[in-house]
Amino acid sequence: METEDAIDFDPAYIAGLLDGVGRVRFDISDGKEGTYTVRPMLRLQPNQTPLRTAVIGEFLEQRNYQYDFIDRNYGDQFFRLQQRSDIQDLQSFLEGQSAHLVRELAFVNGPFAEEFDFEILEPQALYRFTLARDALRYGWRPKGRFHTTPEDVRTRHDIDPDRVETPPIPPGNLRTDYTIEWIAGLCDGQCRYRPSINESSEHRIGYAMYPIARFHRSGVSSQLVSNFLRFCDEYSLSYGDSSEANTLRVVFTGPSNIRRTLDVLFPRLLVLSEASELLLDSILPRFDSEDHHDKQGFYDILCDFDHVAKASGGPFRHRDYDPAHFANRWHDDLELVREGAGTFSSESTPRVTAAELEAVSVSPEEYQEVLGRYQSILDRKRRDTAVVLSLKNLYDDRCQLCGVRLASADGTGYSEVHHLKPLGPPHKGADVPENMLVLCPTHHADFDNGVVRLEPTEHMIEHPYDSEVNMTSLSLETEHTLSEHAIQYHNQNICQLR
Repeated sequence: METEDAIDFDPAYIAGLLDGVGRVRFDISDGKEGTYTVRPMLRLQPNQTPLRTAVIGEFLEQRNYQYDFIDRNYGDQFFRLQQRSDIQDLQSFLEGQSAHLVRELAFVNGPFAEEFDFEILEPQALYRFTLARDALRYGWRPKGRFHTTPEDVRTRHDIDPDRVETPPIPPGNLRTDYTIEWIAGLCDGQCRYRPSINESSEHRIGYAMYPIARFHRSGVSSQLVSNFLRFCDEYSLSYGDSSEANTLRVVFTGPSNIRRTLDVLFPRLLVLSEASELLLDSILPRFDSEDHHDKQGFYDILCDFDHVAKASGGPFRHRDYDPAHFANRWHDDLELVREGAGTFSSESTPRVTAAELEAVSVSPEEYQEVLGRYQSILDRKRRDTAVVLSLKNLYDDRCQLCGVRLASADGTGYSEVHHLKPLGPPHKGADVPENMLVLCPTHHADFDNGVVRLEPTEHMIEHPYDSEVNMTSLSLETEHTLSEHAIQYHNQNICQLR
């Protein structure tokens, strides 16, 4: 059941988000006389981020799935789905869209259901299951001492591993390439903003700080990793990469690299839109002006960065260099007063200039039997999808540059909408047809990269690398007019920046 004002989530976006936060887990229970039972569940972890929690909750309610929202009161919160029909439906929804999670769901609904579900398992059968489970996860194991490993079962029951074959793992109908919507969903699920701080003799305050946007996901398909790296390369993004076959480890470092990445993704983000706007409007400019080279500026940026880090899921690991550390270390040099043992606060009005992130308060009770609760949270995040769909329909999903019409897996057309004057800061373009073009993914990337120019009135195309479209006229239906201002902005600002 969907609410009247339900958000029209793009399936590729949701697939990326769930690829970033979802993992199938298995509950192993001891039975009688050394036997076992195993039950599957899907966990979706929002990592204590209210907007990520809200987006996941809205999607689950739209699909009318039965779930629990678990809060263990020590920072571990997750949505749990156990209903087999829901897991089957979600697998169907993610077919061809997901690059990771759909494979785990296919295992649950296939080999696991056929061999292990609702069965009383002897030790050798349990050992066989744990081998399959770890193969499914590419060797990744959850943290915690209660996790049962194949070695645990083999040692406990003296099992000969040479006599046990691992059940086949279905490949799953994985996404074979990225779309920007899928990348945006993965970003909303996995990207973390945080400051990286280290001692440095190059700065008179003794410390260096720079902003990073980090992606880290272990135990995922090599397809997910290659899709993301291909996105980075095709959009000419500068990034640090220590990824492995089944582990995504990518970091964007410094204001210019983060801006370039968000220039592509910002209009499509839901979870990270506020944190990204704060980063772009207030924090990164202070790095540009080198405010972090003096103690007060360093401290003020760090305080603001804590808001952004929390809004994106918090730092990846415990940081010794938090605001309290520098408040204590530099208390004689900062505009701070002591409030208690080892703690400080601003003396009057904080020097922090960043706008506060809008407070979003959620609790487990808000996710029980209330449809559409998240609409009020997400309304301000919605783009005018009706305008986008109308424009795509007007051109029958044909690229306005080359006329190519791509088809999705179900035979329907596939196209992308580009904003000549980008929506995100610092451009702040309008989400209206006069600022939009319907393009194929290749020419969308060319516009994003500032390769293509348009003549503002006759709409002649200048493309230095594509002779098929260079010096031809843009296809333009009579119902669709383009803003000369938007074209000139693209030519003078986007092309100029590349």
